[in-house]
Amino acid sequence: MKTIKLKNLWLLLLFCSLSLGVNAAREKTDTQKRSVESFSKISVSSGIDLYLTQGNSEAIVVEANPDIIDKIITLVEDGTLKIYIKDNQNWNWGWNQSRKAYVTFDDLTALRASAGSDVYSQNAFKLDELDIDVSSGSDVKLEDLSARFMRIRTSSGSDAEVSGKTVDLVADSSSGSDLDCGNLVAEHVEVSASSGSDATVHVSGSLKARASSGADIRYKGSPTQKDIDESSGGDVKNY
Repeated sequence: MKTIKLKNLWLLLLFCSLSLGVNAAREKTDTQKRSVESFSKISVSSGIDLYLTQGNSEAIVVEANPDIIDKIITLVEDGTLKIYIKDNQNWNWGWNQSRKAYVTFDDLTALRASAGSDVYSQNAFKLDELDIDVSSGSDVKLEDLSARFMRIRTSSGSDAEVSGKTVDLVADSSSGSDLDCGNLVAEHVEVSASSGSDATVHVSGSLKARASSGADIRYKGSPTQKDIDESSGGDVKNY
């Protein structure tokens, strides 16, 4: 009996040792500074976490496990910086392994996040206009953003949280996604939500809101003009 217990203990210690070794290997990361052409749009996918900084020039640094860092593609096509895993059909390989991209931009007009990627701002953005598209379980969190015009779309279980100020905001949330612009103060807002999604906006001037198919729209502020439509269980409320 004592021999069996000792054997089991030895196997447990061996298993723990192997697990620690695997975890240590996963936690190890390499860093690469990549050359990059001028761009004004960004598209990120393949579960890569993107950290954005506005600066005076463009730059990109990639950080990932040594096994996958060379599989991360960074290229510019037609003014769009694309960041994704090579052979995208296998992007979820090594899901627990770190994969990050740090991008500095001068100007940004469009941002697209898909396939489980997350995007975070690291400083305040001052832009003329910005088009944001978030889909397929991705998350975007941008703080202290200032722009004349913004368009934000969320779909397929994605989340977006944007704060700051803008003159005109066009927002659309669908397919179980969440759009939180409660801390993005806008003069004029057009917002639509459908298919069980949620949207929150903050308006100081005119509001046009459309909620359908079990979706909810919540708005802050006291709009001077309101055009509200609710259908198929959709709900629009001030809070």
